[in-house]
Amino acid sequence: MEKNTETEIKLIIAKKDVKALVASPLVAKKTKKGSHKTVKLVNIYFDTRDLLLHQAGIAYRVRQNGKKYEATVKLGRAEAGGLSARQEYNVAVKNAKPNLSVFAESGLQVDFADILGTAQIEKLFTVRVKRELRLLQITKETVVEMAIDQGFISAGGKKETIDEVELELKDGSLADLLAYTAKIAAEVPVFTESRSKYARGLALLDKLEPEGARPLPVIDWDNDYCEEYKKQFYQYGTAIMEEQNVFADCGKLQTEADRIFLPYFERMQAALYWLQPVMDGSAGMQANLQGALRPLYKLRDTKTLLRRWKSLFKLADGRLGEDKVTRLLENRLEDIGDEIQLQVMRGTYSGIIFSLWAAMEGAGWKAEEYLQAGQLLQVRVKDILEKIEDAMNREKEAETEKAEAIFTGKLASAKKGKKIPLKEPGYATVTRFGKEFYYLTMANESSKLTDLSKESRKKLEKLGEAMRELFAVNSLGKSVPSELLKSNTVLSARQSGYLLGDLAAEQLMARKTVNKAFAKWLKTVKM
Repeated sequence: MEKNTETEIKLIIAKKDVKALVASPLVAKKTKKGSHKTVKLVNIYFDTRDLLLHQAGIAYRVRQNGKKYEATVKLGRAEAGGLSARQEYNVAVKNAKPNLSVFAESGLQVDFADILGTAQIEKLFTVRVKRELRLLQITKETVVEMAIDQGFISAGGKKETIDEVELELKDGSLADLLAYTAKIAAEVPVFTESRSKYARGLALLDKLEPEGARPLPVIDWDNDYCEEYKKQFYQYGTAIMEEQNVFADCGKLQTEADRIFLPYFERMQAALYWLQPVMDGSAGMQANLQGALRPLYKLRDTKTLLRRWKSLFKLADGRLGEDKVTRLLENRLEDIGDEIQLQVMRGTYSGIIFSLWAAMEGAGWKAEEYLQAGQLLQVRVKDILEKIEDAMNREKEAETEKAEAIFTGKLASAKKGKKIPLKEPGYATVTRFGKEFYYLTMANESSKLTDLSKESRKKLEKLGEAMRELFAVNSLGKSVPSELLKSNTVLSARQSGYLLGDLAAEQLMARKTVNKAFAKWLKTVKM
């Protein structure tokens, strides 16, 4: 760890779950002998009336612990989903009066005179907590300090309670800390608190401007791939955990979970696909993601199926009798929404994110010093194109052999004088390599693919659109509830048959569109 850098994870855990956590082997068997203690702390935060220190990225406090006082300056917060890393400087002082000159010999390189000018430091707010501390030896190399804080913030005549668990990395690796937090999430439901006590105090004073929605990361293709994809993992994971805090507090969002969470999980899944050859453990991380993705896909497809059915039923204009399908699909939507809500309330998403971050930090990254993010994408695209070319060559050989067998009469099923049509070119390849084509079209949207001509990229874009339509209708077919397929009345069977027939017809059309788009694209690719 870098000197003077504080790395910690801040968690919100219900009081009843804190007791269960402390009693569990995760804490009881990891606590270092003699490290468990309880202290009462009073933190006083200071700044100018116009928050000049805050504007410079500085938090300044004086902490009272019994008869001892300590002044602290924290700089440059780097934050992701409750995980924060920032420089911290501590100096013992005689009392709680503000005095920034005490940091002159601490190694802190900040010109306070330049920042403050003639402005005066004044008290902002006070934080009082009872802190239960223990050191945990979570692995042979890694020591973590667990702090359980219970208390309140007093600011401008307002109060806000504090119930937090902080895990601060004292020695060892960030990967171990993240993996340990994932184990906690599997033991008790946890949520993250991205705001520091300082930020919460400023909010009580109405001095903290809302950040608004965080922009999702844009890849710098010229930067090394390791740094760029780590940035994505942290920002997508942070977005998921911040959204789940709102989701958990609102009982009306269950059926909106796919819209809220799916884009972030899918982006993480895509990142893992591109990293497969260069990062150890990516396959395991992909498998971990499926626990969240499967119910979200079910929710999305069932909503689409319900909209489709309502449109079909309206077109039937009463010829299908009383609607037997809508309520069934609505009930299914509620069940899936409740399943996702339960996942969130149990801390499943937190566990998945912390596990992914731990795997990412502990993974072996290959050629990270030499490979830019854009170069990695080009290499992976080339691999996909070679795989498709190899499959196409094998398919052509098989079709040629079949044609020769028909011509020579060696094919037992061939009937004299009857033409046996061969499969449409490339259909088997498109079906077999659907995932590869999906990511190839994604790459085509985000970066210039040097292995493809301008015309080929245009045709690939059309193929991508056709394949998305095919995948969507195929997924709808798989999401039809089993109750609908096992209808025990004539009316229900008729309505389910109407829906399934419509899906089958669209699937056939989508397949033909894909085949045509594939054939056109194939002509632009040298294979």
